[in-house]
Amino acid sequence: MPTKKIPETRRALLLELESMIGNSCYNKNIQNWGPGGEWKGAGRKFRYPITFVNGSDQEIKRHNTFSSEITDTMLGNGYYAFGSNELHVMEALIKILDFLEEEYGVNFEKSGLET
Repeated sequence: MPTKKIPETRRALLLELESMIGNSCYNKNIQNWGPGGEWKGAGRKFRYPITFVNGSDQEIKRHNTFSSEITDTMLGNGYYAFGSNELHVMEALIKILDFLEEEYGVNFEKSGLET
């Protein structure tokens, strides 16, 4: 888990990638009813919530990651809770970016991704 400062370009990329993953959930058992009781069909996509742990070990659940209150340490520990299991999605995304930089020479700071 990173404790050092995450460059702004990398931070923005991590948040965007997590948003893509979090918005890719689907539940075929959700029943969709529209206005006036109109049946819209079964199944629906939804945004899976991500949980961050702040410096006080308090869990903060978010349905979006575009928040200035998410510190670099919190960003590195973001996870999805699946019952008693946790998918440490931010840690995995950091490892993926590191892998792409080391193995393929990708430089996210010079790729025009500056915010």
